[in-house]
Amino acid sequence: MRFFDEIWECLNCYDLEQKFAKFNQIWDNFYDCKMDYDSHILPLSTPSYAKFCDVKSLKELKQKHSTQAFLHSIAHIEYSAIDIALDACYRFRNLPMEYYLDWLEVAKDEIRHFNMICQKMKSIGVTYGDYPVHNGLFVALVITSDSLVNRMAVLPRYMEANGLDANLFMMQKLNANGDKDGILDILKIIHKEEIEHVSKGDKWFKFACNIKNIDPNSWIDIIRKFYPKAFEAKRALDIEHRLLAGFTQDEIDKIQKFQEIV
Repeated sequence: MRFFDEIWECLNCYDLEQKFAKFNQIWDNFYDCKMDYDSHILPLSTPSYAKFCDVKSLKELKQKHSTQAFLHSIAHIEYSAIDIALDACYRFRNLPMEYYLDWLEVAKDEIRHFNMICQKMKSIGVTYGDYPVHNGLFVALVITSDSLVNRMAVLPRYMEANGLDANLFMMQKLNANGDKDGILDILKIIHKEEIEHVSKGDKWFKFACNIKNIDPNSWIDIIRKFYPKAFEAKRALDIEHRLLAGFTQDEIDKIQKFQEIV
């Protein structure tokens, strides 16, 4: 089995049953794979979910406020995260085997999260693809395709860490208002495992910075290069779990300073 070729096929597969079966095959045979580092790296131009979802830009997407739409938005984040983890394996070569194993583990978690959400959606008559979805995470993936430093900075350490904040807020809201739809337990599982995903991103961000002789303390500058208004949204940070995932108190303080701008 040629590792990168198999990852590419899995990444681009849009039949969910086939995609997850192919991933399980890669997972089961990881240590027997041929790491074909010299195979050509292809650009990713279209997300796999475009085959069965109505894709909008973040600006075009109209928010719908219902349990069905809420669950669908989480399912979309989890599905997007599967392909983000797979692309992290595919796009960056000649790295320690631990790197590829880490991101396969992340993909495995995200598949499980996606399936949990889909099962809950099914119980209320919703299927992934029933609502329009945004391409924000895919755009982030594309614009960081040429740099491991940027990829690890933007996807796990910025986007997914923001997800920790959002998830904590949603769990607190459900605790306060009641969880009549039985979503809270799923969010707790996702939140706990996403902390480890951010931690892995932190580890490989710092690894890549060391290789490129880049100061990891420049992380906020890297993010603001791609997203000039990053960190300015006024929302509570999940400080406890950001610190657990590798953030420093200095970074937390700087993020909170940006929140004071608006």
